[in-house]
Amino acid sequence: MFLRSFFSRAALLVALTSLAACSSSKKDDPAAAPTREMSWTADGATLKTTTLQSQKFSNTLSVSGTVPGSATFLSLEFPNAVGTYTFGPNSSATAAYTASSGGTVGVYFAGATGSGTVTGAGTIVVTALSATEVTGTFTFTGINPNTGASKSVSNGKFSVGL
Repeated sequence: MFLRSFFSRAALLVALTSLAACSSSKKDDPAAAPTREMSWTADGATLKTTTLQSQKFSNTLSVSGTVPGSATFLSLEFPNAVGTYTFGPNSSATAAYTASSGGTVGVYFAGATGSGTVTGAGTIVVTALSATEVTGTFTFTGINPNTGASKSVSNGKFSVGL
């Protein structure tokens, strides 16, 4: 009788321990994880990617994303701080957009060229920055250095892990 009571209590303890181990906290809930993505509008189409990359340099951050299944790529570089960064000859803010149309790949750049001039125009706004994530908005007009053609990118948003 004593052994049966002992095993019953042990089984109950194991069952309760198993339930406690299987329970989740909000921290473990995937729904509570931040949404990491980059989106923008170009040529009237809204594009979005969760295929993201980031790189942290001493004074700047670089974030980029590729739209899955396409040759569309967008890259931003900006100072490693919250703020508004307008492309200019003394600014480290730059943007590049690569898109394929009709079998032709076009590259459009906005920012300082390194020779004291600026191509294109635009702004990157870093709204939040932590040790693990950067978020913000962007808009720019990039110029293709080979053809002089321009590409307008608007309504840009990013939330990228670092």
